Amino acid sequence: MPNTSAHDNPAPEPSRASSGLAKVLGGLRIRNQSNNSTPSAPVTSSDFNRSSSRLDYFPEPAPREEYVLLEKLRKEKPLEGRIQAAESLTPLIKDLPPDFVNNVWYNAQDMVKEPPSVDARKAGLRLLAACMRSFTNTSALDRLRYYQIIVKDGKPAEFDDQLHAMLVLTDGGRNLASFEKEISKTLIVWLKNVYNEASKVRGVARRREETRDRPPVEDYEDAEYQLRELFRFVTDVMKFNFQTFEEQEISDVLGHVLIICRKTGSRKDVESVIIFIQTLATYGSIPVGSLKDTVQVLCGCFAAVPALAELAWTVIANLSRSHMGYQCVETLYTTLRYQKLKEEEKKKESSAVLETAGQGASPELTGLSMPQERIGQPVPKESKDTPHPNTLRGAVMILEKLVEFNGSTGLPKIELPVLFTAFHDALCADSPRLELVIMSAIAKIVAMPEVSSQIFYDEWKVPLDILVQASKRTIETADGTPLERLGVKDVQQGVDRKLGMAIAEKLLEIIQQLEMACIKSEFTYVEGVIEFFLQCFGHLPDSAAKFVIDYYRSEHLCYPSCSEWIQNSKRLVDCFFCTRVRPTEMRISIILLLRDVYETIRDVCDEELIHEPILAALEGFQLETDPKVLEELVKFIEDIAATSSLTMFHRMIDILVDYCRLEAPDKQLSRDVLTISAPRPVSGAYCHHGSLVNIVARGLVEMFARNLELSSEKSVRLYEAMIRIAQSPVCEVDARLTAMRLLFRLRADSENRVFIVQNPECDYLAGVLLRTNSSEPSTDTARPQPLMTSRSAATSPTREDETSSSRSNRSLSATQLGMGRAHTVDRFGISPPPPRRMWTYPEDDPLLSAMSDISSPVLSTYYDPQTDNPPQQGPSDDPSKCARVSLWLECVTPIIQRGANWEIYSYVLCHLPSQLANKTAFRNCKEHIRMLRNIVCEQLHTNRIPSTDLPPEIKKADIAVALIHCLTVLTIFRGLFARSETEGIVKAFQLGLHSWNRTAKPCIHALAVCCYELPMATGKFLSGILSKLSQIITLPVVSVHILEFLSALAKLPSLYCNFVEADFRNILGIAFRYIQHAKETASHQSSRANHLGRSEDDKTDQADLPQYVMTLAYNVLTTWFLSLRLCERPKYVSWIIRGLVLPDGTNQIEEQNEACIDMLQRFTYSESENKPPIKLDNTPGIITKHWLNGMSIFSVQMAMETGISRITVRKPAGTSYYTLKVDAGDLKSTLESKHIEIEDQLELNATDITTQSSVLPSHIILQLFGGLGLPIEQAPIRLPEDDKTRRAIDVLDRIPVVDFHKIGVVYVGAGQTTEQEILSNAMGSPDYTDFVCGLGDLVRLKGADINTGGLDHENDIDGEFMYFWKDRMTEIAFHVVTMMPTHEHDPQFTLKKRHIGNDFVNIVFNNSGLPWRFGTIPSQFNFVTIVISPEAKSSFVSSRLHTRGPEDTVFYRVKVSCKDGFTDISPAQEPKMVSAKQLPSFVRNLALNASVYSHVFSEAGREHISNVRHRLRNIRQIRDRHILSSPFSNPTSPGGGIPGAPNSSISGQGGNTPLQTPRGSIAYPLGHHPHPQQRQSIMGAMVERDRRTSTISTMTKGSNEDSPRSYLNGEPDADAEDFIASFDFSRYT
Repeated sequence: MPNTSAHDNPAPEPSRASSGLAKVLGGLRIRNQSNNSTPSAPVTSSDFNRSSSRLDYFPEPAPREEYVLLEKLRKEKPLEGRIQAAESLTPLIKDLPPDFVNNVWYNAQDMVKEPPSVDARKAGLRLLAACMRSFTNTSALDRLRYYQIIVKDGKPAEFDDQLHAMLVLTDGGRNLASFEKEISKTLIVWLKNVYNEASKVRGVARRREETRDRPPVEDYEDAEYQLRELFRFVTDVMKFNFQTFEEQEISDVLGHVLIICRKTGSRKDVESVIIFIQTLATYGSIPVGSLKDTVQVLCGCFAAVPALAELAWTVIANLSRSHMGYQCVETLYTTLRYQKLKEEEKKKESSAVLETAGQGASPELTGLSMPQERIGQPVPKESKDTPHPNTLRGAVMILEKLVEFNGSTGLPKIELPVLFTAFHDALCADSPRLELVIMSAIAKIVAMPEVSSQIFYDEWKVPLDILVQASKRTIETADGTPLERLGVKDVQQGVDRKLGMAIAEKLLEIIQQLEMACIKSEFTYVEGVIEFFLQCFGHLPDSAAKFVIDYYRSEHLCYPSCSEWIQNSKRLVDCFFCTRVRPTEMRISIILLLRDVYETIRDVCDEELIHEPILAALEGFQLETDPKVLEELVKFIEDIAATSSLTMFHRMIDILVDYCRLEAPDKQLSRDVLTISAPRPVSGAYCHHGSLVNIVARGLVEMFARNLELSSEKSVRLYEAMIRIAQSPVCEVDARLTAMRLLFRLRADSENRVFIVQNPECDYLAGVLLRTNSSEPSTDTARPQPLMTSRSAATSPTREDETSSSRSNRSLSATQLGMGRAHTVDRFGISPPPPRRMWTYPEDDPLLSAMSDISSPVLSTYYDPQTDNPPQQGPSDDPSKCARVSLWLECVTPIIQRGANWEIYSYVLCHLPSQLANKTAFRNCKEHIRMLRNIVCEQLHTNRIPSTDLPPEIKKADIAVALIHCLTVLTIFRGLFARSETEGIVKAFQLGLHSWNRTAKPCIHALAVCCYELPMATGKFLSGILSKLSQIITLPVVSVHILEFLSALAKLPSLYCNFVEADFRNILGIAFRYIQHAKETASHQSSRANHLGRSEDDKTDQADLPQYVMTLAYNVLTTWFLSLRLCERPKYVSWIIRGLVLPDGTNQIEEQNEACIDMLQRFTYSESENKPPIKLDNTPGIITKHWLNGMSIFSVQMAMETGISRITVRKPAGTSYYTLKVDAGDLKSTLESKHIEIEDQLELNATDITTQSSVLPSHIILQLFGGLGLPIEQAPIRLPEDDKTRRAIDVLDRIPVVDFHKIGVVYVGAGQTTEQEILSNAMGSPDYTDFVCGLGDLVRLKGADINTGGLDHENDIDGEFMYFWKDRMTEIAFHVVTMMPTHEHDPQFTLKKRHIGNDFVNIVFNNSGLPWRFGTIPSQFNFVTIVISPEAKSSFVSSRLHTRGPEDTVFYRVKVSCKDGFTDISPAQEPKMVSAKQLPSFVRNLALNASVYSHVFSEAGREHISNVRHRLRNIRQIRDRHILSSPFSNPTSPGGGIPGAPNSSISGQGGNTPLQTPRGSIAYPLGHHPHPQQRQSIMGAMVERDRRTSTISTMTKGSNEDSPRSYLNGEPDADAEDFIASFDFSRYT
C-alpha cells in the first residue's frame, strides 16, 4: 500500500469489495514511483507555483489543461465535475505520459470500483480503457486487477463500456493471460444477461410498434449492438484461445450460445450463433457431448432462416467432412427418430406394467386404477429434449442435401433405406410442415435417376407410405379442388389451407414423377405405385388416374381371375367414378370396364356377386350431373335390367325413378308451371338429349321397348314408371314428353297384345297447333284467310277472330290454376334457357325409329270382363302382368281438364285422339272414357277452355279444334254412353259450327261421321245443324265441306225422314247460294287470268275449287230433289227454277241450269231410271222418223202394218221410250203389261194385219204436237233421214245418261309393303270381304250390259265378277284387285295395274299393320287414296280365325291421302273412325266425292262438263246444224226463230244480230233468222264455241244478300217473270 501521508490528499481506504484491485493498483503505483516510470503522487494545481526542483520529478511537464482536468478528477471534487473531467481526459490519454496516466487512473479508480452512479461508472470504464491502451507493459497481476474491475457487476447501460474495456484488456479476445480460467464463466454470464436485456428491449419495441402510439425505444439499437459485439467477442475468444479452454468450458459456452439460438427471434442472433459454431468447428472442434445440440440448432437454423441456410449448410458440411461426420449423420437420424423412439419406450413401459399387473401388482401400477393424487393433474409437457419442428425440418433438408451430393466432395453417403426409415419415424412428430419437407426430399430423390435407381423393390413401400400419410394433411388438390368433391373420405378439418396446398402441389409433383417412372421398363415397383395412387386418388392427375384404370384393365384385376376382383372394382368406382370432377371419358371408361366384366361373367357367377361393384357405381346416381356419364349409366342399367332377376330389376327401376324426383314438396308449385323448359345444363351447355332427367326417361323408354318381347312383369313396371314421370308436375318437361312419346304410341292389336307404332299420324292437329317442322311460331297473329285450305297449306291453318262467340268466353285462369309459365332455376341452381319448342311433328328421334312395331308376345292390355258392359270376348289376366290403360287415362284426363305447360298440353291434344282411335286398347276403361267425354263436352259447351298462357300464335280456337277432333274419335265408344251423352256429343259439334270460325270445318266433318255412327242423336239436332250451316255459308273455308256433308246426308233417308218443307228449302237454298258464289268466283278468276295475260295452266292451285263447288252444289240440288217423295216434288219446281234462272238477271239461262231443269222435268212426276234405249235391228217393215222439239229428240219406230210404235224421247237428262198401239180389243191386257217389246208385239199381231189400218210415224207426231194455227216456230222439226242424222243420234245414245266413276279397291295383307306383294293377293281377310260386299252389287262380267269401267266383259280376262253400284244419277264400277286373276306370264301385274293405275281414286284396305305410303303403287292418275285400317291391327291368322264382335262395335280408321297439291276436300282428310256396319257406305260416298273432284282436278282449272251437259250440247249441235239447212230459216219472216225451241232471247231487241248465250247456245231476236250470207260466220262462231266447251261465260253478279232466299223471294219484272214462266213446266202440269 502506498504511504498516503506523503500526499496532501491521500486516497481513501478502498472498500472491501475493491481492496484487491486497490492493492494491485497501489503496488503498481509504488513500483512505478521507484522505477521513475510514474509519479509517486498525483500533482495538484497548486504545485504549478512551486519551485523548479519539484518539477524535476516529472520529466516532461504536462500541459496545463490536463492538470486542470486531473485536479477536477480528484475524489473530493464534485461528482459531476469528476465525470466531465473523466470524459474529457479519455480522448487525451493516448498522448499523455505514463506517469500522468497512472496519476489519472489513481484518482479515477473509485469511479469504477465504487461508482456513485451509472454515469460515473461508465465514464470511469471508458477512462480505464483509455488508460489500459497507454500501458505498454502490464503485469499479470495488473491484468487480473483490470479484469476484475471490468467484470464487476454493473448495470445493463454500462455493458458497452465494460465490453469495450474487456476488448482493450484482451486485445480483441486474443490475450486472456491472468484470467483464462475465469473468462468462460464471465462470457456465459454476459451472454445470458445481455440476451435477456436485449429480449426485453425487443419486446417493448415490438409492442410499441404494434400499438403505433410511440416510435420504437432508443435503447433497441444499443441492446442489439451490445449483443452483436458480445457474440463477436466470444467468437474471437474461442477462435484465438480454443486450446486454452477445457472441453467442459467450451461445452458450457456452446450450450449457452445454443440456448440463445433456440430462444432468439432475431436473424442476426442466429447468424452470430452459426458463425460461432463455424469458428468453433474450424479452429477447434465441437465437444462430443454438444454435437447433438449443435447439429439440431444448425438444422433449426437451416429450416427456419432461409437466408442463413447456406451458412448453416456450410457448417454442417464441414462437420460431416470432419472426423465427426458419422456422428453428425447419426445425430440427424436420431433427431428424426426421437419421437418414434419415445413412443416405443412408452409402449415397452406399458407392456411391463401390464406384465407386472398380471403377476399381482397393485392396482395403481396396473394402469387400471389411477392413484387419487394423479387425478385431475395436468398432463406433463413434452421433454425439453424433444426436437423442435424446425429442427426436424432442418434435419430432413440437410439429409436431402447429403443425398443430393451422394457421397461426393468428401461428404458421407446416405443409405436410402435408413433415410426412409428415419423419414417415416419423423412422422410421429405430427407436423404438417415437417411432412412437406419430407415430401420435398422424397421428390428430390425420385427426380434423381442416379439415386432413385438405388432403391430396391422392397424399399419403395416406406417412402410411399410416407406420402400417403402426408396426403392426409390436405383438404384440396393442387388446383384447388376440394378433396370431398373428389370422393375422399375423412378429410381433416382445421388444416392450414396454404400449407395443405403446398403439400398437395408437392404430392402432385411426386405422382407425376412416379407416373413417368412406371412407364419405363426398368421400373419394377409398378404394382406398389398403383396401390399408392389409389390411396392418394384424390391427388392424382387425370393422366395418372387413366394409367391406373388401364393397368387394372390390362392386368384383369376386375375379373374373377383375380381373387380380389370385387374389391378392385369397387376401388376403381370409389376412386375415379364417384369422383364427378374427373373427365367424362375417364368415368365412362370405368363404366365400359364394368360392362365388359358384367357381359363376361353374368352367366357364370352368382348374381349378387356380379351386382356388388355395379351397385357401388350406382350409389351416387341421384347426384349425377354429367349427361354423357348419365347416359352410359342408364345404358348399363338397361343391360342389367334386361337379364337380371325381378328383384334386381325393380331395384334398378327404383334408382332411375328416384333420380327423377317425382314427389312434389309441400306447397311447391308444379315444375311444369314454373318453367317452360327445364333441361338441366352442365358446364353451361345442354346435352343433345335435353335435361338430365330426360336421359333417364329415354332409358326407361328403351328398356320398355327392349322388355316388351321378353317379360310382362318388367314391361308393366316400366309402363307404370313412365306414367309416373308423365303425370308428375315437378318433373322436367322434356322428360315428361319423352315418356309421353312412348305412351302415346302404345297400341293394342286385335288380340289385345301391346305394340308400338312408329307414326302416330297426327299431321292435322300438329299443323293446327303449329307443331310441324314447317310451321314456325310467329308473333304476327293477323294472318290472311285463303278461300280454301289446300293440302299443301294444311299445316298452316287459317286464324280467325278468336273472340267471336255467342256464348260466354270464360276460361280457367292460369293464375288460379297455378299454371303460369315463368322462368326459374332447376334443382342444381342453374337457370334454364329461354322457352323453346321442345317437340315438332313428325318427330325425328332415333330412339323412336329404332323401335319395333311387332306385337308383344307377353304383354297385353288388362281386361276385366266383369266390369265390361256389354260383355265382350277377350283375355283376362293378372293386372300386375298386364298394362292397365286406365292408369294412362288417369294421367291424361287431368291435363285435358285443367291444362298444363303448353309443351305438355299441346302434345296431349295432338296425340290423344290418334291413340283413342285404338278402341281395343281402351276396352276396360269405361268410366275413364265417360269422364273424358264429359270434360271435353263441357269445355265445348261452355267455351271454358283451359288457359295455359298460350303462345301468341296459338288461339283458343286451335285448342277447340283439337278437342273437337278428340270428341270425334270418342264416338267409337258410343256403346258406353247413354243417349243423353251421345246427344251431348252432337250438340258440341253443333255449337262448334259457329263458336269459332276455326272450328266450323272440323265440326262439319265430325257431324258427317255422326250421321253414320250416331244417327238418332244427329237426327234430333239435324234441323238446328242445317240452320247453323246456312248461317256460316259465307265462310269460304267450309263451302266444300258443307256441300259434301249435305251430299252424304241425302243418302241417309233415315235421318231426314221427319224433314219438313222448311228443312228441304234450307238445303236447296244453300245449294243455290254456292252455285251463285262458284260462278262469281270462276268468273273472277277467268277475268283475272285474262287481265294478267296468263294461260289457264298458270292459274293458282285453287282454280279447280269453284268448279268443284259448283258441281257439288248442282249435285246436292239434284240429289235432294230426288230424295223428295214423288208427290212432294211438284211444289218445289217453281221455287227451284226461280233460283236457277233469276240470279243472272239477264233473262238468259246457262247450260248447266238448263240441264238441271231438264232433270227436274224428267223426275218431277216419275221415278223412272235413266237407261239407254234398246236398239232395234233393221227389221223390214219398220219405219223410223226423228223430230226436234225444243231440246228433245223424238224418234218414232213403227210397224206400218200394225201401227204399233215405240216412241223414244232423248233429252239431256235421259232417254225414255214408250210403246204405242192403236186402240184394240185387248187394250186392257196391253196396259196391264209392265213392258212390251216392239218385236214381240209385231209377232203377236202378225195374224191380225188385215184388221189393222196402215199408220205412218208422222201420224203419231201430229197426234201429239199438231193443231190448227200452231206457229211455225213452235212446231216440231223433222230431221232428215240420212246417215249424218243417224250418226249424230248414235253419238248421243253412247253418252251415258248418268255420271260414271271407276274406283280401285286394293287389299294389303299383314306385313306387305311392296307393289308385288300387294297385287299378288288373290283374297283378303273376312272383314275385307264383308267390306267389298257392302260397296255394291256383285255383277257377272261376261255379257254385262253395264259400263264396267274398262273391265273385260267378253272373255273374263279381268275376272268373272265385279262390284257395281248405282243410283238414279251415278254409277260406280269397283276395280277389285283380289277379284282379278293373277297370271304367271304377268309377274309385274300389268293387267291389274292398267285398271287401278288409271283410276283417279283407289280404296286401300290396309291390313298390314303398317302405315300406308302414298305412291306404293305408282301411277300418274291416282289422285286420291282412301286408306282403311282396322283400329286394331291383326296378323294373317288372327284376321281369319279371330271371332269379331258385332259390326257396330268393330271400327276402322279411314283416312284420305291425296296427291301433292290436292285440295283438302274430304271429311276423312283427317282420320275418322267408322264402324264396320257403316264402313262401305261411308267410304263409297268419300270415294264418289273424291272421284268427282278428281275429274274436276284433271281439267286443270277448266270447267268440268257432266254427261247431262254433254248430251245437251249434242242435241243443240244437231238442232243448230238443222237450222242452217232448214228451208224455214227466212230471216225476214215474221215468225222466224228457232222452231220448236223456247224463246231464249231478250224481248224487244231489234235487228238480226245473233246473241251468244252464256253456255254457248246461239239465240236470235224474236222473229229474225240469219241471212244466208250470215250463216258462214254463224258456223264459225259455233266451231269456236265447241272448241271452248269448258269456258265459263261472264255473268252479271247477282244479289249480294247472304241469305239464299234473297233472290228466291224477290219480285222480278214482267219480262223476267215471263222468262221464268217459259221454263216452269209445273204451271201446266
